[in-house]
Amino acid sequence: MIGSISGIFCGFSSGNFTTEMGILTLVGVSIVFSVLSIIALVVTGFKRLDDHWQKQEEKASEQALEKEPTIDTTTLLLISAAAATVVDGRFRVRKIRRLLSPKTKRTPWSSRGRLVLQGSHTIRRGK
Repeated sequence: MIGSISGIFCGFSSGNFTTEMGILTLVGVSIVFSVLSIIALVVTGFKRLDDHWQKQEEKASEQALEKEPTIDTTTLLLISAAAATVVDGRFRVRKIRRLLSPKTKRTPWSSRGRLVLQGSHTIRRGK
């Protein structure tokens, strides 16, 4: 039984280190390290791209904050018409502002709270 097991390992258990085993080990280790190096380079490249894109977004947001926000008359008219439909009367729109910027992360908690708050301001019509 022991002789058949040692035959499976082809003499590796006897402690003999052959040249083929050394070459196989070196090739295996070099392949592993070369693949790890390639992965590290790809990750570094993605990090640099992300940093570059974030700098561009910061510049664009700074430029957007510098200019005066405007709203065109068509949008103002549509908002006024929608509000007049809900309120059922005449009124004047004095100010329109965005509550959250598009880049602000919204959590389910804050979204649900805002929905409940806005829903409580609806005007119920007589039945």
